[in-house]
Amino acid sequence: MNSITTRTTVTSISGNTLTAEMFDNVEIDVDDVNENYTAAVKLTHGEKYLSLVLAAPFSSITKEAREIANKEFMYKNTIAQAIVVKSLSNRLMGNFLVKIYKPFCPLKLFKNKEDAIVWLNEMWDKKVNAKADTQHLIE
Repeated sequence: MNSITTRTTVTSISGNTLTAEMFDNVEIDVDDVNENYTAAVKLTHGEKYLSLVLAAPFSSITKEAREIANKEFMYKNTIAQAIVVKSLSNRLMGNFLVKIYKPFCPLKLFKNKEDAIVWLNEMWDKKVNAKADTQHLIE
C-alpha cells in the first residue's frame, strides 16, 4: 500500500480504494484541498477509484476550500465517495452540505468504516456491471 502524508491527511491506496484519513484539530484551506487532490492523482495514476474519507471529529474546512473541493474536475475519476463521520453533529452538518453542494458522484455518509466499505464495493460492482452491459450492447 502506498501513502502520502500532507498537512491535513494521510492518503493511501489499496486496490481500487483511495483512503484519506484526516488529522484531528486542523482547518482545511484551499492549499490543503489542492495538495490532497494532487496526492490522490499521484496515488491513483489517473485511474478510476473509490474514495473513502475518514473524517476527524474536531476538524473543519473553510468555505473557500469547500467550494474548490466541490468542483467537478475533483471527481472526474471518482466512482463513489463514502465519508465516515462518527460525531452526530458533524454527520448532520455533512448531510446538510451534501444537499447544498450537489455531489458529482454517488456520495454517502456513514457511522463506521465497515459499512462504508460495503457500500463502496457495491458502487464499484454497479459500475463494472454497467460497463460490461454497455460493452455487450456494442458487440
